[in-house]
Amino acid sequence: MKDSIIKFRSFLLAHIKNPSLQTLIKGLISYEMLTYVFFGIGTAIVDYLVFTFFNAGKVSALIANIISTFCAIIFSYVTNKRWVFKSKTSGFMEVLHEFLRFARARIATLIMSEVIIFASVAIYGNNQKINQISKLISMVLTVILNYIISKLFIFNDRKELINENK
Repeated sequence: MKDSIIKFRSFLLAHIKNPSLQTLIKGLISYEMLTYVFFGIGTAIVDYLVFTFFNAGKVSALIANIISTFCAIIFSYVTNKRWVFKSKTSGFMEVLHEFLRFARARIATLIMSEVIIFASVAIYGNNQKINQISKLISMVLTVILNYIISKLFIFNDRKELINENK
């Protein structure tokens, strides 16, 4: 799979002369980005299905969002650690510390999501269709922010960065 991605990206880059567009393609068509998108879709499905299940069960949209987000955090941490960013953390305390950083970042984006859904409920009432649309909007914003935070602050190998700067 990785070789196919490299070949496809090389083919595109050979036919594009604009340096800015080449940089964009290098970032978007990479193994890491494609696995992030793949597992991000899986995370979104977990999040959305759990949200829909609880919201259809007459649990408020805000509570359903919290429950679905926590389920998505667990799924996302495991997949991001193992397959996307290939984190090298080991040992209980190191993994726990990494997970807590991950969870804190996700809780921050949960708060953003809650604000979006709260505003939707305040404006349109507790309409299930509108709740689902506002949830989808918040999920798109969440995916973008979560990638940036994970890449820069959670799954970067801090030990290697410290050693490189010496």
